[in-house]
Amino acid sequence: MVNTRKYIFPTSFTPELHLRCRLYSASGSKPRQANMLTRCSNRSRSAQRFPVVEGLLNYAAVQPYVHNCFVTLREGRHTYQFCVFFKRHRHLGVNPLLSSVEHIFRGDAVVMRIGVGGDSVVNMRGRDNALADFVMHQ
Repeated sequence: MVNTRKYIFPTSFTPELHLRCRLYSASGSKPRQANMLTRCSNRSRSAQRFPVVEGLLNYAAVQPYVHNCFVTLREGRHTYQFCVFFKRHRHLGVNPLLSSVEHIFRGDAVVMRIGVGGDSVVNMRGRDNALADFVMHQ
């Protein structure tokens, strides 16, 4: 699986923001909203934002890298874009939130919303949680 993520290393000039995301933890009983640390590409907080997912997902010793994929959801005339980050490994715990009778998912997942420009993550709004749940169960 290809990793399309970019990394921004922390410096004293790198702005950091905490953005809302949807966490599907293998140790949780239901999905929950969490705050994800993101770093901006330049000194402006309105610049492109890059999430630091490793701080939110567990078991770095078992699975040190994080996969990501992009999902586009069309509902009527509206288009929503999400980025799904996940860890998946046979030695990780079964995630009851994402598993079904036909398919067992082992690991954690996080969903973040992509902005209208399509190049950066933004805060999740009220209805985005329901849309993220729909995307993760398809």
